[in-house]
Amino acid sequence: MRRILPLVVLAAGLLLTACGPTAQILYNWGGEYDGVTEYERLAYRSSATESPESLCSMLVMYERLVNNPGGWRQVPPPGICAEYAWLLAQPETLTAFSQHASSRQKESLSYAVSSAAFQARSRELFEMEMRLYPESITFIKPLAERLFK
Repeated sequence: MRRILPLVVLAAGLLLTACGPTAQILYNWGGEYDGVTEYERLAYRSSATESPESLCSMLVMYERLVNNPGGWRQVPPPGICAEYAWLLAQPETLTAFSQHASSRQKESLSYAVSSAAFQARSRELFEMEMRLYPESITFIKPLAERLFK
């Protein structure tokens, strides 16, 4: 019995440590509420309503995810930089943001609300996507080249 007791205690300890949280979140997709991340919620709302207000919220969320990535890797999630860059490269984005963003939303961007600033940030984000995720170069590089001819 004396030989079995330490083995039982050791086995129980191993089982209990195996049940704890072992994996960290690899990427931060924004805070989670009711099992849905901020990215999922805003992307769905933006695609469902396509309103200027939802576009403004998306830009602010993208900026936050790029500048404060979080997660175990401490880099923006795959595709976020490219999505953000694509959105900034669209001419209607500047118009919608200029006219509908609140002053707080405008202040949350790390660049000016101007055509030149949106284009420069777009290029920077495409380059960041390719640097962080080299497997995306095949798709992102031709896309960026067509946008910035």
